[in-house]
Amino acid sequence: MILTKTEESRLLDAMAMKDYGIPEMVLMENAGSAVVRLTEDKVHWDGAFTVIVCGTGNNGGDGFVTARYAAGKGARVMVLLMGNEAHMSDSSKLYKSVVEKMGIPVIPIEKAEEGAPYIHDADIIVDALIGTGLSSEVKGEKAVLISLMNEAQGIIISVDVPSGMITDTGKPAGVVVDADYTVALGSIKRGHVLYPGSSYTGCLLYSPIGIPEEARVDFPVRLVEREDVFNVLPVRNRVSHKGKNGFIGIFAGSDGMEGAALLAGQGALYAGGGKVALVTTKKTASLVAGNIPELMVSSVGEGSCFSEKDSEAALEKAKAYDVIAIGPGLGRAEETQKFVKQMVTNWDKTILIDADGLYALKEQQVDLAKCPGRLILTPHVGEFAHLTGLSPAEVEKGRIDEAIRYAVENHVVLVLKGAPTVTALPDGAAWVNTTGNPGMATGGMGDTLTGIITALAGQDMNGSCAAMAGVYLHGLAGDLAAEKASVGYRASDLARLVPLARERVMEGK
Repeated sequence: MILTKTEESRLLDAMAMKDYGIPEMVLMENAGSAVVRLTEDKVHWDGAFTVIVCGTGNNGGDGFVTARYAAGKGARVMVLLMGNEAHMSDSSKLYKSVVEKMGIPVIPIEKAEEGAPYIHDADIIVDALIGTGLSSEVKGEKAVLISLMNEAQGIIISVDVPSGMITDTGKPAGVVVDADYTVALGSIKRGHVLYPGSSYTGCLLYSPIGIPEEARVDFPVRLVEREDVFNVLPVRNRVSHKGKNGFIGIFAGSDGMEGAALLAGQGALYAGGGKVALVTTKKTASLVAGNIPELMVSSVGEGSCFSEKDSEAALEKAKAYDVIAIGPGLGRAEETQKFVKQMVTNWDKTILIDADGLYALKEQQVDLAKCPGRLILTPHVGEFAHLTGLSPAEVEKGRIDEAIRYAVENHVVLVLKGAPTVTALPDGAAWVNTTGNPGMATGGMGDTLTGIITALAGQDMNGSCAAMAGVYLHGLAGDLAAEKASVGYRASDLARLVPLARERVMEGK
């Protein structure tokens, strides 16, 4: 499912009308009907006093159609119309006329207080005031009207986007409708899934409004759905054996950071890696060996952390592996940074770089585009800010676009972790994840994800698919954990649920 900016959603509408010959009125009809149809199992329309708050743009036209369908479900409907009616499109004017002929009251208002008594008494408020394309702060009477909707006790359903939300970022334009439900029309917008827009959106519903799927194929940013993961996960046949499911090498751990290494190895095992080898320092190996019996533990070097002189032995070990990960718990000593540089610049297969490995890339000024291997980077916001020189606030402001820019410029797969996690690809496309929950905000989750993605990459999945699917399975396992306790489950608890998450995907649940 595509995820669009304002310009892209307008282009999609224009393509539907120009390239496919679908009249604007048909799109508007489908939009308004969808608002009622998609909420009828969640909202009791029959007998509900319903106030449709319309503006004079096409979002308001959708609102007029909604009024008709709400009345058809038995709601007691009235419409408040704010704005200059001369600005209404022909389609909006037509549907306003239809509503009036049905006897549904349409009350033009200039001052928000004129609508206050109706909004206050409403059981259901349909927000069709502003819609997409907002770029400046909402002021004056529209701002007051939005505040009145938020202060009312009725259920709020926003048409396409909550009024006052900047569609591309999810940021409030001064004041924004705090919706219980939002029905996205034609496409899901970036603001629906980016924070804080996701909190204003409430429960997100979606209708394609009749736009053909063929019109969506060239849009570069997509939401990850179960079917996307189902289509790329490998299916094992009856004669499969461990040698066919990847020999995974994980270079991780140092004195005091043994847990990170174990968590990465554990994640790889639960994600189905055929064989998983943990290569760490000598002291760390003595502490972690046997903690997870299925994890093959060995060491290089004699120090408490990896150093550049260990890289030759490490690369020799790596010849046996199909894919490697490097970074969790390595530490940031300069000698360790040089070890990372040697590994990354000499390994010619798929390599995932996380945590302290990412720090080393920046400090050692590694030219990623010239590295011989296929690189997957998995930074959180702070790590990505260090990589790019941006501030964390700047990263969050452009979460999707900055991830894409970095992936394209450096020829890497970039997994920008957070809410939501973005997997950006070297060709300029990106996947935005749809699983996961706040309970995952605890130590060790990133290490576990490192193991999951690396193991999938070892199962004959390319780096892009392994990253996209790994992020989804990681989040889904978190969602399964949250069914028992929303906060307080550990990374180890999540890891054990990865096989169940994979089974859910394959069974279509």
